[in-house]
Amino acid sequence: MSLYFCLRETADITAFIAGANPLQPEPVPVNAALGRVLAADMHAPVPCPSTHRSTRDGYAVCAADIAGATPVAPVLLHMTGESRMGRPCGGTLQKGEAWRVYTGSTLPKGADAVLMQEFATLGDQPADSKDAPPMVAVSAPCAVGENILAPGADMPQGALLAQAGTRLGAHHMALLAQFFKEVPLHRKPVLGVLSTGDEFCDSDPQNGFAACQSNTNALLLEGLATSLGARCLHLGIAPDNAQALGQHLHAALPGGPTPCDVIVVIGGSSGGKRDFSAQAIAGLPDCEICGHDQRVSSGRPLTLARVGQTAIWGLPGHSLSLALAAQVFLAPLLQRLAGQQASPQHMNLQPVVLARLGIALPVEGNAPTHYPVMLGREHGRVTAWPVAAGTGKTAVLRDMDGWITMPGSDDMSKGGLRRGAAVRVRLFA
Repeated sequence: MSLYFCLRETADITAFIAGANPLQPEPVPVNAALGRVLAADMHAPVPCPSTHRSTRDGYAVCAADIAGATPVAPVLLHMTGESRMGRPCGGTLQKGEAWRVYTGSTLPKGADAVLMQEFATLGDQPADSKDAPPMVAVSAPCAVGENILAPGADMPQGALLAQAGTRLGAHHMALLAQFFKEVPLHRKPVLGVLSTGDEFCDSDPQNGFAACQSNTNALLLEGLATSLGARCLHLGIAPDNAQALGQHLHAALPGGPTPCDVIVVIGGSSGGKRDFSAQAIAGLPDCEICGHDQRVSSGRPLTLARVGQTAIWGLPGHSLSLALAAQVFLAPLLQRLAGQQASPQHMNLQPVVLARLGIALPVEGNAPTHYPVMLGREHGRVTAWPVAAGTGKTAVLRDMDGWITMPGSDDMSKGGLRRGAAVRVRLFA
């Protein structure tokens, strides 16, 4: 038995997570897409920019008209038009003319250069004709193509904007909004959380303290689901009664009043006389048990099942075991359902911190093993300390920062990790 708290990754759990398929896509307005996952590759439907644009405030000109311009011998042009940003420009620039343009303006046809305004002086209308356009005195030449952004110079038509499986950030939204009002996104997974146990109650805290045992595990799962872009639905608290637990589960299945994509039953997973979770899950209609009594941690088993496309997890009520199992096993499942792991390059892995191991760890069997760790500093460097086995104290939730993964013995050549070994700590979401 390990001296340190750990979760062992079984083949049933790995297969259960890998078997989850992304949820069906739905059209969503771009301004509501933050944190959601793309269901299809998005390509630019038109070139960007779609027309010749000015990259400076100045004057659209024909380069040949001002080739010999100097400060002492400026070239005079008639200013016959103006193109403002955000407005179409349907005019044509003729020989000997200039148009006033601004950064981002569309250029008139016939213009092949933009002269910066520093090299031009706008004069008055000619005295001999009130209907004549004002004159522009140009004091420097301008090369063909200067200060112009050609169509497609930023992105050609068909350019890839974002790949399927990308969890959209603010920068993705800004890019996609240039071309689309709506984008296809995978539906948000709905995580149903069902707590078990007569000891829980829904009474309001008094003077800042709960009147009885507080259902903190349900809040933990809600926070995790929210951080991963899923929606959490509290299914209530079932007493230690197999029939009542079954009724709560039926309501969360497809066709029920509160259908969920994933159902987590907290507690009642051990072998005690009042532990009915596995029994109630197995009694559901058309239930496929994918893993039962998965002793990923000593005395703390998991139950895995499916009813149709709905995944059901029986997780332990032990706070540390639940917290770690949720991060290591439940989070990847929710990510896959949201489409985030459909493209491996876009997996939303938790942030990683490099640290030194504070104490030697032996290999714990053939399967990968996950150890919760606390981070601290020792001799000026970040050090990861595994949590002692058998702890039932909730204070460990305050101290626990992340976890490390020990490969199984098949992947370890020297039987474990020595003290001071470099490790990658995945931080909790």
